[in-house]
Amino acid sequence: MLGLLFSIIVILFVVISILLIYSLLMISVETKTFENGVLRMIGMSKWNCISMILIQSLTFVLPSIILGYASSIPLLMLIFNTLFKNVDVQVSLIPSVGATI
Repeated sequence: MLGLLFSIIVILFVVISILLIYSLLMISVETKTFENGVLRMIGMSKWNCISMILIQSLTFVLPSIILGYASSIPLLMLIFNTLFKNVDVQVSLIPSVGATI
């Protein structure tokens, strides 16, 4: 039951983060429509325009992944110490390779 609850919470966080990144990119693209049109008119290729949007999306995603991973270790320690302080359980607080991927 507890595993199902954690799975639902993780799925909700993933969906919310995807919607946030999508909305940030859409707002950025919609506000820069005129600028992108001018860049295309003066000679920017289609692939350069696509790569510019991809680089911008990476600037949104990479810092959030790094900060989320760095903050997960102290938060996991706090959660496990709070929930399992009376239970003698040995749990690794560093996320595994599978969890990282």
